[in-house]
Amino acid sequence: MKKITCKNCGAVFSDDLGKCPYCGTMNKKGAYRNFRKQVSAFIDGMLGLKDETHESISKGIFLSVLRGSIMIVVIVAVAFFFGRGANVNYYNDKEYDLKALEQIEWADQNIEKLDEAYLKGDLETVRKLYYENSSVVSRWRYFPIFSLKEEYSDIVDAGYFNESKFSEVLYFLYYPEYFAGRGHLPEEFVEEYQELRNKVLAFMAEKGFTEQELEEIYHEHADGYGYVSGADLRQYLKEAGNG
Repeated sequence: MKKITCKNCGAVFSDDLGKCPYCGTMNKKGAYRNFRKQVSAFIDGMLGLKDETHESISKGIFLSVLRGSIMIVVIVAVAFFFGRGANVNYYNDKEYDLKALEQIEWADQNIEKLDEAYLKGDLETVRKLYYENSSVVSRWRYFPIFSLKEEYSDIVDAGYFNESKFSEVLYFLYYPEYFAGRGHLPEEFVEEYQELRNKVLAFMAEKGFTEQELEEIYHEHADGYGYVSGADLRQYLKEAGNG
C-alpha cells in the first residue's frame, strides 16, 4: 500500500484515502479512485439483478432499467460537482474527474474569501480571484451584481464613448442578465442594480440622450439576443443628426 505525505500538514497516510485523516486536505487521486469504486459497485449491483429478475422481467425491460439507473448515477455525480460550484463538462474520463475535484477544492478554499472581500468593498481581491478561476466564480452568489458593477465602471470610467460603448449601455439598461450571467437578475440585487442604472441614465443624459429615446433605440434595433449593432447605431445617429 503506497504512502503519501499531506501537502498541508505533512502527515503520512495511504494514498487510497480521499483526504488526509488528520487535517482533511483532499487527496485528489484517492478521491477519484473512491468515486470510481462507488460507481462501479453500483453498476455491479445492478448487473446482479439480472439473475434474480430473469424469470419475471424480459431482457429488453431489464436492459432499459439498467441503462436508466446508470444514467441516474451519472446525472447525480454531475449534479454534485455543479452543486459545489464547479463548472465541469463531465465525461467518463479521468482528466475531467480530476478537474472537477480541483475546482471543488478551490471553491472550498476561496468562496469565503470572495464573500468577505465583496462585502468589504475590496473588488480588487474579487477580480484577482475571478481571473484565477472564472468558471467557479461565475457561479458565486454575488457574481451577478459584481459583474454589473464591473460593467458600470467600464462604461463610465472608460474615458471614451463610441458605438461599442453605446451598445454596452443599451445592454446594461435593458438586458442586465447578459452581464449578470443568469437567465434573470436575482431579486436580492435588483435595488443595487437600479442605483447603477440611474447613474448610467444620468451619464447618457449628459451626452444628450433621454431615457425614452434610449428605450426606443433598444426596442427598435435590438436583435434576438438583445444586441444592438454598431452599424445600426451609426445609422440611427446619422439620421438623428448626432453622428
